[in-house]
Amino acid sequence: MHLFLLFVLVNGELQSADMYFRSIDTCNYFANAMTRRKVAERPYVVAYCVPRLVDGSKIIPQIY
Repeated sequence: MHLFLLFVLVNGELQSADMYFRSIDTCNYFANAMTRRKVAERPYVVAYCVPRLVDGSKIIPQIY
């Protein structure tokens, strides 16, 4: 099955790569919500969505 994986980096270090979404719109909603900050605020957060092909018989991802 095809899902969208949300990557979250804080100050350049990978913090999360285990949140899967069925919809790119939902994934992008959460990516945008995490990065909405004033420029002067810390920490610096980058979040983006990547399409992934997941074998449902080998792993059972938590799908949002």
